[in-house]
Amino acid sequence: MSLRSGPLNYENFYISFPHERVVQVTINRPQKLNCIDKATSQEIAKIWELFDEDESLWVAIITGVGRAFCTGADLGEWNAMNKAGVVNDMSAPGLAGLPRRSGKKPIIAAVNGICMGGGFEMVANCDLILASSSAIFSLPEVKRGIVPVAGCLPRLTRTIGLQRTMDLVLTGRNVSATTLHDWGLITQVVDSPADVVRAAVEVAEVMCKNSPDALIVGRLGVRMSWEAGSVEDTVSDLADQWYPRLVGGPNFAEGIQAFVEKRSPSWKNSKL
Repeated sequence: MSLRSGPLNYENFYISFPHERVVQVTINRPQKLNCIDKATSQEIAKIWELFDEDESLWVAIITGVGRAFCTGADLGEWNAMNKAGVVNDMSAPGLAGLPRRSGKKPIIAAVNGICMGGGFEMVANCDLILASSSAIFSLPEVKRGIVPVAGCLPRLTRTIGLQRTMDLVLTGRNVSATTLHDWGLITQVVDSPADVVRAAVEVAEVMCKNSPDALIVGRLGVRMSWEAGSVEDTVSDLADQWYPRLVGGPNFAEGIQAFVEKRSPSWKNSKL
């Protein structure tokens, strides 16, 4: 099913298409600072599956309404589950389908405001992170007797380093978007929360000028490098398994021919 042919408005989020090849998911539960209950989590996770299957869509963006991007899971729901003796499922792909998503296409986080707990775990596994200068990030789980186990601990350790991750995890303190930009996690800091989505769309539009095959394989190569312990294993997997598929597709030949003919390439939707 194409995302364009399905529903656009859900109870706690909505879908839009700011560019012909870009889908945007906007969390819309501002009265609860965009915390995500289990039903909403499953619905958004399904959106990412459909995004990967839809050849006409190349890049996705996720953001929030109001003063929060996302404050994680709905702890009221967690509390009710605990009282009922139900253990919360922490299996992949995690909250809103992001903390342990592998997928094949890039997702940009446009962080408009407060980003805490599971919300931070979500963006830590996004491919690019843009944030407003007023956005606040934290992992406050330690203050509630919880540990963020959905994937951000190893990801943050590899991205910003052991001591900085220890600082966030063991103190639960707030850090600014500027600090995380300086630490290498955030790609771009935008002055106003109202402008962060526009900035993310501009980045997505630049990405969509490129080959969709190269977006998929390039992203995969970076992620394999991030996840794997061996540089050579990653290079071998890319060169042996993915490069032949890239070369065998029409976009490889089109890109080279367009360069030789000094024109813009006419890309076809990826079949990878």
